Amino acid sequence: MAISYRHQITFSAFLAQDILDQAHKLVRLAEQILWEEIYDGLRPYYSAVGRKALPIRLMVGLHLLKHMENMSDAQCADRIRSDFYWMYFCGVDVDSLEGKYSHLNSSSMTKFRNRIGDKGFAVIEKVIQNYLLKKKKIDPKVMATDSSCMEKNIEYPTDSGLLSKGRENLLKGMNSLKKMGVKVVSGVRSYTRKSKKILITMMKLGKDRFERIKRGTLELSRQAVHIVGKSKKMVKSAEKFLKTTVLDPVSRIAVQGTISYLKGQAKLLNQVIHQSRERFKGRHVPGKIYSLHEPQVTSIPKGKRSKPNEYGSKFNISIDKNGFIVNHESYSTNKHDSLLLDPAITNWEEKTGKCPSQINADRGYVQKTKSMSKRVKSIVRLCIPTKGKKKHPAHKERWFRRGQAMRAGIEAVIGHLKQDHRIDKSRYSGFRGDKINLSLGCLAWNLNKLARVAK
Repeated sequence: MAISYRHQITFSAFLAQDILDQAHKLVRLAEQILWEEIYDGLRPYYSAVGRKALPIRLMVGLHLLKHMENMSDAQCADRIRSDFYWMYFCGVDVDSLEGKYSHLNSSSMTKFRNRIGDKGFAVIEKVIQNYLLKKKKIDPKVMATDSSCMEKNIEYPTDSGLLSKGRENLLKGMNSLKKMGVKVVSGVRSYTRKSKKILITMMKLGKDRFERIKRGTLELSRQAVHIVGKSKKMVKSAEKFLKTTVLDPVSRIAVQGTISYLKGQAKLLNQVIHQSRERFKGRHVPGKIYSLHEPQVTSIPKGKRSKPNEYGSKFNISIDKNGFIVNHESYSTNKHDSLLLDPAITNWEEKTGKCPSQINADRGYVQKTKSMSKRVKSIVRLCIPTKGKKKHPAHKERWFRRGQAMRAGIEAVIGHLKQDHRIDKSRYSGFRGDKINLSLGCLAWNLNKLARVAK
């Protein structure tokens, strides 16, 4: 798809500008964001030929507003057609939204995210951070860092639910191959009614519930083994079908895609079968599967009474003393906080050009003296409380107490990111989607803060 250049403003948009309050935060932000630099940074993601794409400023603006206002894609596509401030921020007008950009909808935003990916949003973030550094809104001397979990938008994982869902996924794939003309494998049982009865029996309360769960899970695993075996035979039949049958390109790609889907789902279901059986033998299985459509999801123990474990990815953010988020990192595994400090310092130095002289963090970031990196050793003031009863040597000094007070403030930042900027759950696909969600949430926080402090 070809890149779309900025269009000339229409007469109706010119008149609408007189209605807008120039002190509104979106009007002020629209003038401060360096749209031309964002445009130049995202140019490589577009082709020189093809149908003209929706303008970069429009798509970037919609994503920023989405996370600033905590809205969905569909809500954003509707809101921009009725809000003049949104139109002004995104550089469009009523005539263009009713005319040449009338095809804008929620899928347009999904396609834009898939186009530029997490690296494209990193480009946008870099432009805005450079502006904050240039205007001296960010102070690179003092850094506060903390980690948290960003949950994935998945159901609560249970082995019985995953076994049932995996069996259904394989049956759907096999039915799709059947409709495409592939020879059906004989002796396939769907277990639709039987599995439903098992799940209902397992959910009922009672003294023998554990035994019912055990019997039901093992029975569902036997059903899953049967379907996995039949799916492998169906895949072989489909591969033979591709070699012996003349198909048009579209049909051939569809068959190949379904074969790949069946292979992937069968592999995941085999892992679920293994972990469900090992669980009742009292054996721990590392690298468990918690979701069939998001297999990268990991379990992160948080120690909360209401929610002992959270399922998603881990992230680490670092803020300056003014409260701006300077850098962030996403992790697909549950790394210990002590391993996150060195990457956080490295990213801070890359983005600000300076190594912080003071770092404020909680006890989780305590570094072992033997394994401490040179970068951590170079920090003048490491404001991290020691573990155990022995207190930090400087715990009574003013800089240490103020540093810990600043560190406590990052908890509020994380809370606002989750409550107001969609970091509570990642609704984008894959680990790349987690990084995009975190990047947009941090951008929304920084822009809202910039709108408040900008003169």
